[in-house]
Amino acid sequence: MSEDSVILRLRRGEQEALEEVYTKYREGFVHWITNTHQCTRDEAIEVFQYSILTFYENVVEGTFEEMKSAGVKTYLYSIGKNKLLGDYRKSLKVTFSDQVETEEYSELETDTDQVQKEKIDRITAALQGLGDPCKRLLELFYFNNLSNDEIAEMMNYKNGNTVKNLKYKCLQRVKNALDGK
Repeated sequence: MSEDSVILRLRRGEQEALEEVYTKYREGFVHWITNTHQCTRDEAIEVFQYSILTFYENVVEGTFEEMKSAGVKTYLYSIGKNKLLGDYRKSLKVTFSDQVETEEYSELETDTDQVQKEKIDRITAALQGLGDPCKRLLELFYFNNLSNDEIAEMMNYKNGNTVKNLKYKCLQRVKNALDGK
C-alpha cells in the first residue's frame, strides 16, 4: 500500500482504503499513545478514531497536501497527540487565585504554621501582582504542567527557549517582590 495510492483511493471515495489505513496504524498508535501519554486503552482508541476521521476529512478536503511530506503515520500521530493534549489542557484549567483560595488553612495554630501561612500569603500577593504575561506563563508551567514548547505554541512565542528565558525573568520578578525590592 503506497501512501500516494491510498490518498488517491480515499479521494475517489474507496472505503477499503480507509479501512487499510485504520487497520495498519491502529495497534501501533494505541500502543504508542498509551505509553507516551499515560492514557487508558479506551482513551487511546477514541483518540485514534478521532485522528482517522480528521485525517480522512483533510484528505477529502485537500488540506492533507500540506503535510504530505510527513507521511500518513506521522500525520495521524500528530493529530492524535494534539487532540489528547488539547483535551488534557481543557481538563486542567487552574488559576493561581483558584489554587490559593481553595486551600484550607485550618491547622494554623502553631507559630511555625503561622509563619508558613505568611509565606504563602506573600507568595500569593507577589504572583497576583505580576500581571500578564508572567502570571499566565507561570500558571501554565507550574499549575497546568505544560512544557516550554507547549506554552510557546499557546502564547504565540517563537519557541520553548523564549518561554524558558521569560519564565526565568518572571521568577526573578517574584523573588524581587518577596525580597521587597
